[in-house]
Amino acid sequence: MKKGTDGLQLNSFGKRIISAVILLAGCAVCVFVILGIRGAALKREKQKVLRQRGEVEILVLGDSIWDLERGETGIAALLQEELPNVTVYNCAVKGSRAAEDEYGLWAMAEHIARRRKISFPADAAAGEILGEIDFENIDYIFIAYGLNDYFGAVKRKNPDDCYDVSTYEGALCSAIELLRESCPGAEFVILSPTYCQGYSYGQVVHESTEYDYGGGTGADYAASAERIADAYGYLFIDNYRELGISIHNGAAYLEDATHLTEKGRRAYAENLAAHLVGTWQEGGDADE
Repeated sequence: MKKGTDGLQLNSFGKRIISAVILLAGCAVCVFVILGIRGAALKREKQKVLRQRGEVEILVLGDSIWDLERGETGIAALLQEELPNVTVYNCAVKGSRAAEDEYGLWAMAEHIARRRKISFPADAAAGEILGEIDFENIDYIFIAYGLNDYFGAVKRKNPDDCYDVSTYEGALCSAIELLRESCPGAEFVILSPTYCQGYSYGQVVHESTEYDYGGGTGADYAASAERIADAYGYLFIDNYRELGISIHNGAAYLEDATHLTEKGRRAYAENLAAHLVGTWQEGGDADE
């Protein structure tokens, strides 16, 4: 008799397990349906915002994070994929920095203002692209420097001269002032430098959040970029923190401890797109 009772208890327990599995499966289906509906609604809203905002032309001044990959998986192409109403003029030059150097931000600002002529390297696309731009039609100027300033231990600021172009913050300020004259209709967006690491014999030996080459940590340069954006009231996009790159997942996002993998570039482009769309929604640009 006891044996039969045990069998009934097991059978009942099995039924409860099956019922629970069915319930969980039903809940999962509901969640996927809700997420699908929400995703479709967000996509429709984004398309509406893009249509109402109209065509947007973006001039990018930066370093190898933008310049190293210019194909279909480069940041410029991926941003245009995210925002079909956007045209990106990618005038970044690898190895350049914000502080004054041969191809840096200040030199680019003077070149655009026709105060100097840069002799670009043979493999640099920036020179040819700059020659094709009607600067009066530029809607946004993305300023994306900092890694080479960080690596080169460039002083971040001069407390006695906020326009000192030999410093990171001074070059940002001076270039902005000059570019505002050359591109009077453009809005400026300051992009932080990205997180990076130091390698030795295939091992990560330090990360930019803590390591200081002489001018501050990578995070310090990101904070400087934010400080200048805040001072001017410009949009700041914190790619240092918002991409979520860290010591734990760096290999997936960084191909050589510094430059972004395709996954990293996609995350970067998606972050830019989200900020732009959010700005157009909040600022009322979509209603124009």
